[in-house]
Amino acid sequence: MVTLVYDVVREEEKMLLKVAERLGVRVAMAQVGNMLEVKKWGQGVYLIRTLSHNKGIIAAALAEAGGGVAVNSAKAVATSWNKAWTLARLQAAGLPTPKTRVLFGEAEVAIDKPSIVKAVSGSWGRKVALVSAPEEVKLLLKSAEGEVLLLQEMIGTGEDIRVFVIDGRAVAAMRRIPPAGDWRSNAARGGTTVPQKIDPELEELAVKATEAVGAFYAGVDILIGDRLYVNEVNGIPEFKALTKTTGVDVAGALLAALVMLEKK
Repeated sequence: MVTLVYDVVREEEKMLLKVAERLGVRVAMAQVGNMLEVKKWGQGVYLIRTLSHNKGIIAAALAEAGGGVAVNSAKAVATSWNKAWTLARLQAAGLPTPKTRVLFGEAEVAIDKPSIVKAVSGSWGRKVALVSAPEEVKLLLKSAEGEVLLLQEMIGTGEDIRVFVIDGRAVAAMRRIPPAGDWRSNAARGGTTVPQKIDPELEELAVKATEAVGAFYAGVDILIGDRLYVNEVNGIPEFKALTKTTGVDVAGALLAALVMLEKK
């Protein structure tokens, strides 16, 4: 059985349930609320779709402890949620990534061109700032309250490509263009999205990035500069904007892959 593990029912979860009803696939629901008893869950395939990554990591671990298959696995969700850990895995796989420094405290840094400071964990373009001077970095570090930050070279104009990978195949992609006056391309922040053709190079980068963090499916963010750079891998990716932009039935492709995984 496929079990949908969630804390909040978002548009993506509604899309999955509609597809399941249309295909006649039984999907159980398991909500992770404000309390979760630590015990082994039963066997089966568990699709981890929690808004909270901490809840997702724990839920995936409990599913795996009972002999179930968590999609994504606890390790994959934890790795992808930590941007520094993700970059380490991407580099180990030989993939091109932006030059990045991890800041654990009020470090002295030199900046010779605009760079990006972002929290090691976060999404939707939050906790991200564009800096051009060391003093700006120091101010951000002082207000970080011990949070680990990344200082990353800025690639291109902020325009990027989101590629959705399922079980070793890139099923859909869109180009995200920052809104006027901004450099962040997130659809949640008002960025424009257009369909992106998936060529062999793009698919290879996205699939290898997904495999690097140990994920079964993922949303891979690729920056556009003098070449393509893998920036982030999302282990609990949203796909509402991607489906609307491309017309690809991402929910259907994901559910079909989970049903096949359950049969193995």
